Amino acid sequence: MLEFSDMRVVTVGLLTLFLLGVIPARTSLLAQKRSVWDGVYTAEQAARGERSFSRSCGGCHRDDASGGDDSEPPLRGQNFTPNWEDASIAGLYDFIATNMPRNKPGSLPLPECVDIVAFLLKLNGMPPGQTELPTDMKILSAIQFTAARPK
Repeated sequence: MLEFSDMRVVTVGLLTLFLLGVIPARTSLLAQKRSVWDGVYTAEQAARGERSFSRSCGGCHRDDASGGDDSEPPLRGQNFTPNWEDASIAGLYDFIATNMPRNKPGSLPLPECVDIVAFLLKLNGMPPGQTELPTDMKILSAIQFTAARPK
């Protein structure tokens, strides 16, 4: 039977192996450059983003993101995607988090902002994946927005 001190040694050893083996691999994976075509959000996140968009953005940009009557730009298609070409998702996320909604800039919770980004990616034909977009700027900075799917 293991003594308490023996269990502690085993626990510390396993934790050390976990930290040395798993964490660096995950960190290096997250730091790799990716594009919006690599499935960088989940379908569930985009669905939450659609609800948030409808509630917070649809009044100005319309629920279908086709743009408003008072010079609010469309957030889909050829009137949107070229504006973000070769930018990182961090830029789009930061713009939404800092400037939107227009009547109360910076008031949206950050998780809602990143969900709205996921919805905009879906709306513009970028595919979902298995992992949600995070609010971590370092990770978002490594995801490049490109309007066309890479060949």
